[in-house]
Amino acid sequence: MGPSDLKGQKLAEDSERKISELALEDRKAFLYQPGTVLISTIGDIGKTAIVKKPVASNQQLTGILVNEDIILPELFYYWIRLNKRILENKANTSVLSMLNNKLIKRIKVVFPKDFEDQYKIVGRLNRIQELIDKRVDTIKLLDNYIRSVFLEMFLEKSAKWKYKSLKESKGVKNRIQGIGKKSNSSGRGKPMLRMNNLTYSGETDLNDLKWIELSEKEEKTFRLENRNVLFNRTNSPELVGKIAVWNQGTGYTFAGYLVKLELNEDILNPYYLSGFFNSDFGKMVLRNKARLSGNLANISGSKFLEQLILLPPIELQIKYEETYLKFQEIRSQLEKQQEFLQTLFLAYLQSSFKDEEIDEDEVFETLLHNFTKEDLKQGNRLKYLLNWINCKEPRFDKFESYDLAWDRLRELLEDGSIEQVLDENEIKLKVAE
Repeated sequence: MGPSDLKGQKLAEDSERKISELALEDRKAFLYQPGTVLISTIGDIGKTAIVKKPVASNQQLTGILVNEDIILPELFYYWIRLNKRILENKANTSVLSMLNNKLIKRIKVVFPKDFEDQYKIVGRLNRIQELIDKRVDTIKLLDNYIRSVFLEMFLEKSAKWKYKSLKESKGVKNRIQGIGKKSNSSGRGKPMLRMNNLTYSGETDLNDLKWIELSEKEEKTFRLENRNVLFNRTNSPELVGKIAVWNQGTGYTFAGYLVKLELNEDILNPYYLSGFFNSDFGKMVLRNKARLSGNLANISGSKFLEQLILLPPIELQIKYEETYLKFQEIRSQLEKQQEFLQTLFLAYLQSSFKDEEIDEDEVFETLLHNFTKEDLKQGNRLKYLLNWINCKEPRFDKFESYDLAWDRLRELLEDGSIEQVLDENEIKLKVAE
């Protein structure tokens, strides 16, 4: 089981992937017992579920077994749901976000001490969650149905048509790898899609965007237009190769771990291409072609063009698109109902817990490596920075952390966020008022 198996439902479901006893003995995977709360700590941080029956996972999931004499597992699960954003913000972000056990142990959970109150909260949340789960199940049935339509229309009749590589088919007119410039969270520039904005089932999700400032030339090169196909070339081994048709209009761009494909639609329909590689068969092919490096897997754009694809008549491909879009309309209505229920759920969830943040001062060294100069201006971080630098007993475990802290300090002095003052004939640093 991995993060992709945590799909918004409370109880962890069975995974199609299986693990051997040898892998468990060698501790290449972990076996979690019923009642364990699973949290994804690599990649999509903070996805969560409760273990219903023993399941195995790799290092992308962390299991927490709570003391049921103090807090109900379901209540802790709901707390994780509420504070997913906090967990994301505390992760060590580089290419792939990671939340280590040191940070998890620093999390403070505030919850009602009275078990009667805990049961009331869980009962009300469960009722709303059951309605959400029904919508999730229905959407899943639709996704399964559209995959079965693809299977029936094409893969079961594959003997009728030829397989060709994407390059040989001439169906791809242009391939562009996304831009590698630094993005921002403050809305400056163009909204930029990243690996998390492509879903495992082949949709685009715009809920968590970054922005990027582009030159006129870059904007022209990296702009997205309807019917472009986006391919995720780098991700975790489970998620690499995600693919989706862009249909959200102009004004967007895409990051370096995505590849944009412009198609010759006389040969290859974008929805057919997406459907082929989102089928179980297509996903298996891409996973087997991925090159592993540590926790990441990679399929380069050129390698992707070498993949074989079945080439049925374009008229049949277009017919599949029409069927797919009809079911997407139904799916969209269900998602709107689900969104309303989730808003209701979140409103009650927020009223059930007191807000509680991780004490950043305690883990400031770990967080410092991810903070930009602007990040350090939030909350009490400037004070933490000065405290850690001025502490008589060194608090940094690593010299590079201390060196990085001084680099950030110089930047903040230059823009006036921190100032030097004369105090009893001694120059001291303080946060500017």
